[in-house]
Amino acid sequence: MSQVKKKKWVYLSVCISLLLSTLACRVEPPRLVMEESPTPPPTVLITQVITSVITPTPAPVTPTQPPSPSATPTVKPTWDPLSVPIYYPLENCVASRLHIGDRAMVSYVGGANGIRYGPDVHQDTVYYYAQPGEVLLIIDGPWCSWNWIVWLVETMNGIRGYTPEGDGNEYWLLPMPIQ
Repeated sequence: MSQVKKKKWVYLSVCISLLLSTLACRVEPPRLVMEESPTPPPTVLITQVITSVITPTPAPVTPTQPPSPSATPTVKPTWDPLSVPIYYPLENCVASRLHIGDRAMVSYVGGANGIRYGPDVHQDTVYYYAQPGEVLLIIDGPWCSWNWIVWLVETMNGIRGYTPEGDGNEYWLLPMPIQ
């Protein structure tokens, strides 16, 4: 085979391989698929037609008399949580006003009361804070932790845990009247 024929064969084989590789790598353009979308239901417009205009007439103004000084109501407290007698349920611990079965309210003075997994007020983890004014049910107790009275309580939304009543100087749980 001559040198010219070899070059032609090489040239032809290169062209064929380029053509084949081009065909192998050919990417088809994306096809558009037309789907019919459902026809939306017809829109109904409701309009209001004014048939008559009614002019409002003002009501007669009757003057009111200020209450006389003798008619001023006096506020009388109906319940004083500090009127509940104290007792000492545990030796060497502070006094309490609560008992099992009582309802108690978190005091507005002391802030939120931490509810813990256990009765130790310094070691057990707080996992919920009963907010001031929240009502708790006394379930079990008391325990003495660091000279504080601690009760097992349940909130009105079912959260159970241990919380202190007070430290002897302040009381964070106040007894509620029996209803």
